[in-house]
Amino acid sequence: MSETALNLKPVTATTVGARPAPKAADLAPWQFEYAPSRDGSDANLLIMFHGMGDTKAAFAGLGSQLNLPATAVLSLQAPLAIPLMDPPAWTWFNAFDPLFNPLPNPDPSPTLPPLRALLSKLMILGWALEDIHLFGWQQGGTMALELALSVGREALSVSASVGGGNTGTEAQGKRLGSVVSVCGKLESFPASAVHAATPALWFTRSTGAAAQKMEAALRRAFLSVEVIKGLGAGADMPRGRGEWEGIMRFWAQVLRRGREGWGGQGEVYEV
Repeated sequence: MSETALNLKPVTATTVGARPAPKAADLAPWQFEYAPSRDGSDANLLIMFHGMGDTKAAFAGLGSQLNLPATAVLSLQAPLAIPLMDPPAWTWFNAFDPLFNPLPNPDPSPTLPPLRALLSKLMILGWALEDIHLFGWQQGGTMALELALSVGREALSVSASVGGGNTGTEAQGKRLGSVVSVCGKLESFPASAVHAATPALWFTRSTGAAAQKMEAALRRAFLSVEVIKGLGAGADMPRGRGEWEGIMRFWAQVLRRGREGWGGQGEVYEV
């Protein structure tokens, strides 16, 4: 039996068509909503991480509004239910003490192993790691950054199989396609340079020493970091075309082109 290797090298263009939608059993135990690219070319996969207290449905809608060329969308639901919330709301990691006071240093690390396992399952389904892109808001942005950093520190590997048997061939990767965090920070501050290869974009409304400290941490964590500073205070999503434009330019640089190429003609919606 011949060995089949999974190729993780990026290319500038692709003829990838529509991919089969993942079934619930394929990505269990994760709850998700999946939408293929509207142009019929699923060359990229954008994984959406909603904010704390939200659900997968809202970010599935955002992914549809973005309508990125040659890009399927996988909107995940955070794994932990927030107590006493009706209707249910979800969090990526515990952010409160038993009295519901915010934790000064919340720990996202317990959620990393199941997310790494999810990426491995997507690789088995045929997605190259460098075609998988992460996007998160607030706590979801933190989770996306931590996942990209984790992959940069420790490579993911999956064994190829044919007919249910292991061929002994492994596909490995330490670089995702990209990660975008909107108003979400790293909770793990690398003391020394890691320089993970995944291109990163941080959209923030923070200013002053705290923002400078976080930017320095991100530049230790990732080899390539782009910072976009939005107007006003708070942690809102980008408002309108002006604030989305930088993110869209970033995606134009990192997304794999589909059959029709990247035209940059998609509309940007206010959310």
